[in-house]
Parts: sequence; C-alpha cells; structure tokens
Amino acid sequence: MPPFASLSSLVDVRPLPSSLLTSSSSSKDNSISTSLWVPSGARGVFGGQVIAQSLSAASRTISRPLGLHSLHCYFLLPAHGSPDIEYRVERLRDGKSYANRLVRAWQGGREVFVLLASYTLPPVPLPVDLSKTSSAAAAPVSRGQSSASTSEEKTKVSHSLRFALQQTEENSSGSSGAATGGASDRNTTVTHQRQSPKCGFQPKFQVPFPTNLVPYEECEEEEHRWTNFLETKAKDWTGSKRRFLEEYIRERRESPVSIATARTTEGESPSYKEVDPEIQQTRLSWLRARLHPSEKPDVETIKAMIAYMTDFQFIGTASRSVGLHQGSTPRLGMLASLDHTIHFYPLPDDFDPSAPLLHVMESQAVDVASGRGVVQGRVYTSQGVLVAVTSQEGVVRADLKGLVAKGLVEGGAVGEEERDTAPVKAKL
Repeated sequence: MPPFASLSSLVDVRPLPSSLLTSSSSSKDNSISTSLWVPSGARGVFGGQVIAQSLSAASRTISRPLGLHSLHCYFLLPAHGSPDIEYRVERLRDGKSYANRLVRAWQGGREVFVLLASYTLPPVPLPVDLSKTSSAAAAPVSRGQSSASTSEEKTKVSHSLRFALQQTEENSSGSSGAATGGASDRNTTVTHQRQSPKCGFQPKFQVPFPTNLVPYEECEEEEHRWTNFLETKAKDWTGSKRRFLEEYIRERRESPVSIATARTTEGESPSYKEVDPEIQQTRLSWLRARLHPSEKPDVETIKAMIAYMTDFQFIGTASRSVGLHQGSTPRLGMLASLDHTIHFYPLPDDFDPSAPLLHVMESQAVDVASGRGVVQGRVYTSQGVLVAVTSQEGVVRADLKGLVAKGLVEGGAVGEEERDTAPVKAKL
C-alpha cells in the first residue's frame, strides 16, 4: 500500500474482464477487486475492505435515486492478498421503493464472503408543522362539513405515518362517523397530550452524541501516540515485540484511515489506557478518511468508506470488556469477525467525506467458553448527527496454553514463531 493511499481507491472495484465472463453473467453484475490489504499479523484481507468492495459492486447495479440503507454480511473464510476477489451480484428484487442485492465474494474457487444489501428511496420532506397536521387529522368531522373537504385539507404524508394519522381519525370518530360531545372533549384532551413536551410527536430521534469530548483536532492520532510510547515508555523493548509495534506504526502512517482515541475534557480516555488497559465495555474512536484534495466521492462511495472504517477496532471492544488483551493472563488466543451489520441514516447536506467521524463501540455480550462476543456501535459526525448504527459478532477465544505474548495486534498478540499462522485477526 503506497503512503497515504486514498480510501476511495481501496473500496473501488472494476468490471470483470470479458475473458472471465460466463454465458450467464454480465460485466455489470460481476466485479473484481482493485487492491487487497492484509494487515500485519492478520489471517487474511482486512474485513472492512471486503465489505466496502462488495458494496461498490452491488451499487453498480442500482439505479438512482435508490441508495443503500442497510447491509448484513458474513465472513465465511479468510481472503488472501492474491489472487483477486471476484464479486458476483445477484439482483434479488427491484421494486419502486426498495431493491435488494446479494453479493458473493469468490477467490481461488472458494466462496469467502457473502453480503445482503438493501436500497431505498431518499427521505421525503415532511410538512413544516407536522404536529398541526396530526391534530387536524385527529379532529372530528363537524356537522355540515363533508369528509371529502376535510381530506382535501390534509397534508399528504406517506407510508406508516399516513397509516398512523388514519388510525387516529378512525379512533376519534364514533361508529357512525359523527362525533358526540363527549367524544369531542376526549379528543381535545388527546390532542393536547400529543402536543405536550412529554407526549408530543417528534419526527426524529437519535441516541445523543457523547458529551464532554475533546475535538478531534486536539486528539492524538494512533501513529503519533504509539511513537511517543515507544520513545518514552518502551525504549528498552527489543526483538519481535518492538518490531511488531514499529510495523503497526508504519501501517497507521500509510493507512487511508486516520484513527485517534477520543478523549474527554477531564483528560481520561473513555476507551483504553496505554498498553495496560482496564476492563472496559465502551470504546470511542475518531475515524477520518484520507482523500486527495480534488476528490468528491458520491454518496454510495461514502457509505462504502464508512463500512471500511467501522471494522477497525470493533470486535476488539468485546475482548477488552472481559480483560483479554496482549498482556492478560490468559492472553487473547483468537479474535476474528463473523459478521457485520450497518444501518445507514441520511447524511447531512453539508457532509464532508474527509471530516472525522466518531464511532462509539459498546460490548454487549461475551462468553469466552463459547468463544463468541457481540458489539454494537453508533457513527456520528463531529457535529453530533447520527449517520449509521453498527453491529458485529466475532470469535473471542482465550489462549489456555499459557503462551507468552510477544507482539501487538488489535486487542491481542502473536508470538514471533506464530507470525505467519497466528489465529488472531489484526484490525489495528
């Protein structure tokens, strides 16, 4: 990977060459990888890149204005740095409001990955004052006023919201369609309750953005943080332990994604401390795509880039929540993603693809005996807008053989003698 490779170039795919097409396939439905990155100490290609390239392949078969709103995928086998990965897209459904695609990733005659993606229409602007609209819909039809004239005054609202307004109207009228005085009084009370701060309708909700966070610009990027650690607190490190950390620093400098641990205004990191972390269930990381100044990726490419970035440090949050890391006893024996899910929500109109995003990662459950853990996350812009909700389950195993950790990987370690075959997925 060349220094400062653009993230958009690593999520891109190219049409499958005509020489490789079969009689039942087309160049638009079949794509091939442009590059593949295998992190140091990893069992295979970085999972986030396979997800992102699968999305790029699927998006080539979608007609605008449909856009990606969710994905769910499974990692079946580790993908290698070569040969290229072929992405085969199946068009499951093309409806007026939704479309679905199934992507199968093949490499060397093996199916290594599968992804299901769903696309939908962009959001429709709601009425300026929807609370008045819903109140008008809830009001009973008075004598001398036809239901037709009432319906003409209603603001058109689509899908489930329209159904809710219709239900409100039906519930507010008597069985004959005319309201009695008592019913009118009850409806007035309900209307006031709907408009009150506690019970009123609101068109949007999101889990709040974390408070007391230091801005991204004041946080230390991973490569600088670990370089400082190596020069001050690990000056005496030698052998594979030092080489592995130096390799990680080099990868972070050349990575298309800048990562910085989020800090609070109190000065303590809400994620982890140096290389001797306490048991923590929550991890917060700033992620920033490195792009060339002239680049202006489209919305679907931006979503693929977000998918790429959210695989960093994600399942490692699960291992840390039970105290499994490179220096623990027992140490972490295996860390690998099993699946990945993302639900996207509308990007702000002024969204900057090169601006930092905050990924809040929370461990939900870990059972070392069964070797599994699950984490959930939320992706925010630096202005606090929620743009994606994430989830991932992975293999989390302890090494019960008592081997001494000698290298650093994402939440785990590999010894020098295990460097090429270590069962740990590096996602630093």
